[in-house]
Amino acid sequence: MKTILKSLAGNTIIFAIGNSVSILLTFVMVPFYTTILSPADFGVSDILTTTTAMLVPLVSLNVFSAIFRFALDDENRTEIFTNGLLISLIGGGLSLVLSVILELFGINYSFLVGVYLGITLLLNLFQNFTRGINRVKSFAISGIIATLSNVLSNVILMWVFKFGLKGYLYSLIISALTTTIFLFLNNKLHTHISFKKKSWSSTKQLLTYSIPMIPNSFAWWLTNDANKLIILAFVGPSANGIFAIANKIPTMVTTIFGMFSNAWQMTAVKEKEKSYTNKLYSLTFNLMFGGLLIISAIVVIFIQWFMGFYVSDKFYEAWKIVPILLMTSFFSNMSAFFGTTYLVAKKTTGLFTTTIWGTIINIALSFALVPLIGINGAGISGAVGFFIVSILRLKQTSEWIKIQVEWKLQGLLILGYVTLTIIAYINFSLIIIKVTIIMIMMILLFRYIKKIQSRKNL
Repeated sequence: MKTILKSLAGNTIIFAIGNSVSILLTFVMVPFYTTILSPADFGVSDILTTTTAMLVPLVSLNVFSAIFRFALDDENRTEIFTNGLLISLIGGGLSLVLSVILELFGINYSFLVGVYLGITLLLNLFQNFTRGINRVKSFAISGIIATLSNVLSNVILMWVFKFGLKGYLYSLIISALTTTIFLFLNNKLHTHISFKKKSWSSTKQLLTYSIPMIPNSFAWWLTNDANKLIILAFVGPSANGIFAIANKIPTMVTTIFGMFSNAWQMTAVKEKEKSYTNKLYSLTFNLMFGGLLIISAIVVIFIQWFMGFYVSDKFYEAWKIVPILLMTSFFSNMSAFFGTTYLVAKKTTGLFTTTIWGTIINIALSFALVPLIGINGAGISGAVGFFIVSILRLKQTSEWIKIQVEWKLQGLLILGYVTLTIIAYINFSLIIIKVTIIMIMMILLFRYIKKIQSRKNL
């Protein structure tokens, strides 16, 4: 198992290298956005991008997820890619036609969103196929290219030419197009295209896997992003801008988890149905989420001080929602980890049945809490929703994977995090107490690692 963990760590490092530039530059760009855009404009930009993300699986029939999973099996890759490409091209064409119609009816930014959506369909297809054929270095490099092209075009279009919100959308399009072209050429994807291999049976196989995930993806969007629309309705676009800025820090934590998740999906498929599979899942889960809690706790210690110079004064109050959104991010990542189990087992229907409960709880709580306590209500409802999804998925996937959660360890770490959050709200100082709590959390995780290392069968 040590060899497997080393391989997992190695792939995670490769993805981390590819995402390090993305994280760094995204981190640097937030002060730029908060200076150029008003809270209202930033809120609108966030709504547009999250809405596009919601439409991607719907318009593409989520075929890119099937492409990744079936490409990992190393069978009929040309046939799989060709049929997936045809589905994506049809979806992209329809999105462009619809965006033109909406633009003619005076819907602002609809054409730009349609173009961005069409390119994103191809980008997702190329990215997932690249991962599926184990070209992880190319996938990682594409992340660097996407970020650099986005930042450069942002500076030119938003700062030099003063295009504002439209410049932001132009930059997204340029970045997506540049990355799509790179992946196509660098991985010689044209060699995997053969229209002679158009096959209804192959298409049916892909869609049988991917279509059940569409309701899940839509419900996932409702669980993760519907709060923004509720904030927009009850509090206004400026509050949505504050929420979007506050979510930047938790999003970075989620990005760090994403580096691991990309590698974990490949490892999970490769090591499925082995005698040690249950132990591998259990060990990986407890180490990963123990580490995420400690990282989040460290962020809470410094967030108020950090926001004082990181964003302009009009966004400073965003620090108050960050600790709650970090907890939302934690449970979101946890549910995504359990979600991988469905993908490996090719039992994707279960993803939707669990997500829908989280969605219902999240939306109901948001409608109840946002009018009462503002954007903090959206954070709380999201955390509760994803927690419910995590518990349901843990129980449901126990039919084929037995994950031994160290409840005592995780419970104590969560308690430490909650304590730090309460202290942060009450008193900015008390640094010695905060550091002591962090040290205790780290000791608890190290004790678990030491206990695992002492087991000879691992």
